[in-house]
Amino acid sequence: MAAADPIFRLEHDHSHLGRLVQDLRAMAPRIVGADVDARDIRDEFTSILQGLADDLFDHFAREEEGLFPYIVERFSELRGSIAALEQSHDRICGAASRLLSLLHRGARTDDERSLVGSLFARFDAQYGEHARAESELLRMLAPRLSPAQRDELAELLRHL
Repeated sequence: MAAADPIFRLEHDHSHLGRLVQDLRAMAPRIVGADVDARDIRDEFTSILQGLADDLFDHFAREEEGLFPYIVERFSELRGSIAALEQSHDRICGAASRLLSLLHRGARTDDERSLVGSLFARFDAQYGEHARAESELLRMLAPRLSPAQRDELAELLRHL
């Protein structure tokens, strides 16, 4: 598929976001560990998470402001699936925001580091479920879109 294809673009976003989540997943045990002075690891984790959150917010905005209304307008039977995806956006953003807030405060105590681990586990699980559900939606949607609809959707998303 061409790079301008809106389905390809959204799938590419998921590949990028998934890699960032994998990077964080690999680092998470070191954050939760007993070394209170693991500031360099915590700073790197926080930096990656902040970049991921920024990318997620942009990705979710394109979906909620463009893709989802477009789908619901043309495929009303998918309204429930779209609503579930929007709710998972809120849970993912909430977990990421809460996690970033805790990390920016330092997460120096054992309890705070344990909470980082718990929050990240919730974020990771929610993101994984969401990514699978959204990928299923995109795979199901791709063959249903005509070339004209793909062009229309690509143009719509280009402006978001």
